Amino acid sequence: MRRCTSFVGLIAGSVLTAATLAPVTAHAAQTIDWLNMSPVAFGSTVPSNSNYNLPGVGLVNITYSLPAVFTQSRFTNPILANGNVSAGAYNWTAHELIGVVNTVAANTTTQWHVTYTFPSLQAANSIYVGISGLGRTTNNGGMITLATVNQNGTFLGDWISGANYGPTQYTGGAGFFTMNNSLTGPGGLDPWWNTELGVVQINDAVSTLTVIFDHTPGDGVGVNIGFVPTPGAAAVLGLAGLMSAGRRRRA
Repeated sequence: MRRCTSFVGLIAGSVLTAATLAPVTAHAAQTIDWLNMSPVAFGSTVPSNSNYNLPGVGLVNITYSLPAVFTQSRFTNPILANGNVSAGAYNWTAHELIGVVNTVAANTTTQWHVTYTFPSLQAANSIYVGISGLGRTTNNGGMITLATVNQNGTFLGDWISGANYGPTQYTGGAGFFTMNNSLTGPGGLDPWWNTELGVVQINDAVSTLTVIFDHTPGDGVGVNIGFVPTPGAAAVLGLAGLMSAGRRRRA
C-alpha cells in the first residue's frame, strides 16, 4: 500500500469472493459495534497488553507480536464508516482499526499476530472480524499478504467503499479461514495492493481470538473486531427486562 493514503494494502478449501458470495438472510438489519480504542489518538501507537471497550462486551485486552521495524497505529478511513455487508443485513456507523505497515526491505513475508482476549466467553456468532488492505503482487515471483484465523467463520462480504480496492478472497475450512486479495499485478498498485473491508462472523464461542498475518514487505493492513448480540442473548435480555418491570409493578 501507499502509506501516505491509507492502511488498506492469502489459500485451500472452498473459496469465495464478494462477487460470488450469497447474501446472508437476517430477520432485521443488525448493527455491528466495532472495538473503540480511545483514548489512544488516531495516528498514535496502540500499546500491546492494553484494554479497550467493545460495546456490549466490555473491556477487551489487545496483545500483539510485531517486529520492531513495523509501524502500527490506531487508524480510521472515512470510506469504511457507515458501511454494510450481506445486502444490508449487517451495518455499522463508526469504524476504526489497528493499521500495521511492514517496513522490512527483504523480499519475503513476515509473520505476526494480534490477540483479543474477552472478559468472558462470547456466544457463537456474536463476534465479528473486519480486515482491509491486504496486498498482493507479482513482484519477486509473487507475494501475498495472508490473514488466518483458526476458528470457524462465515464470510459476510466486502463493504464496497467506492475506492479502487480489490475483492477479498475468502477460503474456509474446518476450524479455520483465510483472507487475501483476489487480484494480483506488478508493484504496489491498486486494486491488488488493497482489499475492501471484508467482514467475517465467528461461528464458535470464543474467549480469545487471534488473527495471524503473513505480511508482504511494504504492504499495510488493518484489522478490528466487532460485536452483535445473538438472538438468544437478545431474548434473555428482553426477558430480564420484562421480569424487572414485573417486579417493579408488584412493588
